[in-house]
Amino acid sequence: MLDVQPFRGLRFTPAAGPLPTVVAPPYDVIDAEERRRFVEANPYNIVRVDIAADGYDDAASRWSRWLHDGIVARDDRPAYYAYRQVYAAHSGETRARWGLTGAVRLADYGEGVVFPHERTLPHAKQDRLALMRATRTQLSPVFGMHFGAAVSMDELLTEACVNQPAAELTDVDGVKHTLWVLDEPSLLKEIHRALTPARVIIADGHHRYETALAFRDEQRAKFQGHYPDNAAWNYVMMVLVDMDSPGLTVFPTHRVLRGVPDLTAETLWARWRSLFSLRPVAVAARTEGAGTPAGHAAPDAAAAALAAALDEETDGPAFAVYTADGRAFVARLSDEKAWAGPAAARSAAWRALDVAALHALALPALGLDDAAQASGEYLTYTRSAEEAVAAVQKGHGQAAIVVRPTPSSAVRDAALAGEHLPQKSTYYWPKLLTGLVASELDSPVGL
Repeated sequence: MLDVQPFRGLRFTPAAGPLPTVVAPPYDVIDAEERRRFVEANPYNIVRVDIAADGYDDAASRWSRWLHDGIVARDDRPAYYAYRQVYAAHSGETRARWGLTGAVRLADYGEGVVFPHERTLPHAKQDRLALMRATRTQLSPVFGMHFGAAVSMDELLTEACVNQPAAELTDVDGVKHTLWVLDEPSLLKEIHRALTPARVIIADGHHRYETALAFRDEQRAKFQGHYPDNAAWNYVMMVLVDMDSPGLTVFPTHRVLRGVPDLTAETLWARWRSLFSLRPVAVAARTEGAGTPAGHAAPDAAAAALAAALDEETDGPAFAVYTADGRAFVARLSDEKAWAGPAAARSAAWRALDVAALHALALPALGLDDAAQASGEYLTYTRSAEEAVAAVQKGHGQAAIVVRPTPSSAVRDAALAGEHLPQKSTYYWPKLLTGLVASELDSPVGL
């Protein structure tokens, strides 16, 4: 049973300055230079706490000062926070993604309530846990996709959010973010009832969820069973998006192979042709101009041709490839006997995934086992197929691998079967902002 409670959120006040200058994308997509720009724009930007560049004690002291000085304040009443993101899809249409920010009762993965779809890295969890211990606050939400709710949350929130929003801004990517505070008791009860039968797949924020579990276990051990059941550390702040929402968009994340020993275009072709049907893709070569090597297609043209050819594949796992000699082709799984080994203990949902065939069969055929793939030495990732092709043309990679987006339904089915997807299998867009709402962990949740 899913337990989603309202809570008294911590939010920036007008004393912090304009809202667009205090919020930021998730910590794990911000590099040092971007953090510097956020801080220069406003010394109260959330990255000064969420990315503890000067240490966790410094971050905690700063957060305490902001609370004391009224830069951040706690809402007077428990609330859910409706969060709408309006953005332009690749098709040109405008989409709206509704989310509900609430306190979700933490459940271990085996309890059948919350399901992961990817593995986590220890060092990232250590960072988040140290920050949580120091600030006693969850600063950024987990992104969860829910299914099985009693009613459509998109419809419920659309009907509920007719009053003036509490916050509104448009980010540098053109995404419009709007937040409503929902604190009317009867509405809170209605939302709680609607979500009770639902289950959740973590879309983004596995490290934050597992950190919250670790922090909860620490607190339970500390209090030795003598604690209120509605303690905030028994819950995790999560933005819940309906898996069936038309506003839910997932992008592919493409790969660039680099530094693989003894790998040439010919050896790649030779090692894969016994496992995959390799269908050449015609790309118009340029002889000069715009930095494109002679005999190669312009990166945008090559990327478009690869994506179009890949979209034609309807029978089994496939991916598209551009090699350093300008060759382009689509690889479709053809050797079912070879695939039977890596996929023997896997679910049907996992076996059907393009990224599964790539990571479990194609890359090992090049000598890249799981450890090599996770090392960061041989694979880089980009959301732009054009950037992947350009990297190869500039000599920064041996091959670009263009993949299709992994459908959310496939993520759900694999997760329910207990499967972990290969790294970077999904890229949900747009990203949730950090700094709109935070959750203080030493207070109760609920009405």
